[in-house]
Amino acid sequence: MDNRIVKRKVDYRVLIVVGIVVVAAVLIYVEYPSIESFSRPTITILTYPSFFQYGSNPNETLKYIIGNFEKWYDVNIKIVTTSGDLYQQVLESKGKGYDIVIGLNNIDSYLAARSGLFYRFNVSNESYLNRTLFSFIQGGGYVVPYEYSALTTDFNYSGKIPVGIIENLSYESLYNRTIAQQYIVENPTVSINGQDFLLGQIAFYQSILKENWTLFWQKSSHLIITEDWDSGFSLFESGSAQMFFSYQTDPSYNEYFNYSKIGTTPFHYEGKNYAWIQVLGVGILNSSKYKNIDMEFVNWFLGIQVQQQIPLNEWMYPANSEVKLPEVFSVNPPISSIIPLNSYLNISLASQNLSTWLLEWEEIE
Repeated sequence: MDNRIVKRKVDYRVLIVVGIVVVAAVLIYVEYPSIESFSRPTITILTYPSFFQYGSNPNETLKYIIGNFEKWYDVNIKIVTTSGDLYQQVLESKGKGYDIVIGLNNIDSYLAARSGLFYRFNVSNESYLNRTLFSFIQGGGYVVPYEYSALTTDFNYSGKIPVGIIENLSYESLYNRTIAQQYIVENPTVSINGQDFLLGQIAFYQSILKENWTLFWQKSSHLIITEDWDSGFSLFESGSAQMFFSYQTDPSYNEYFNYSKIGTTPFHYEGKNYAWIQVLGVGILNSSKYKNIDMEFVNWFLGIQVQQQIPLNEWMYPANSEVKLPEVFSVNPPISSIIPLNSYLNISLASQNLSTWLLEWEEIE
């Protein structure tokens, strides 16, 4: 056989082999990034729609909290939000599809800790957390508090009711029809803030006044009741009503963003100030495949770097007592001057009786 023909065949085969190797290398290079992304664990966090959305730059804040953790631990974090009850969402899914839940309120934290759906874990930053908050949710190591605020009565300085009367507002003040018609509170059967108003009011009437809690609702029948916080705030902001049951930190929010000046006040009785303290907690689900990573995230979330972001982005108090509050928080009434109504209502009793209380409330209203 002609040697030139043999050589050409050999060269051709070599070129084919080399070509295959090159093409394969290119394919591997092109496909590798997508293969890598699929190999990274995805941590799914269930939370509320306003999660760190009330600051001056929400995207940058979330990039700092979420993006940094993703980079450090080579994971993807998926945020899933629901405007409904977070604990109810977990119950309906039996915890499947989520790894971490952020935003469980007092009662839901207590119930979640006893549901069997959450994982008990240790927090490395626990010694820096406000210990009183633990007693308000009794999370038992399954749910840990990360932020809190007193719930108080916001008010506009201009309106039908003199500011002097509002600044000394009591529950019994709302028996007055003129005052009640200027007061917005949310429906406790559909709103967490409305539910917290009811719990605080029950605690006050049963444990301090030693009276049936239903008396308040029978005598303050002219309150403005809205279905959610947004609709209540819209009425308040428009001037349709002068008072709105909301957060003790609202004056600092308005001050920071140069909005209209507002005040806020707890309920007063015999020279003392009372309010329900709303505590939000974070928990890890038993169904999570990545509990070690989950715990690292929770520790990061409760550490001072993230907790410092809470006052000016969540407009709540951080659970980490090492955080120095921003100066603008000085326009709020001092939380240290407020007696928590949570201390007057056993959370176990409240969780057992809440559904009955809500039915009784509906019958009155």
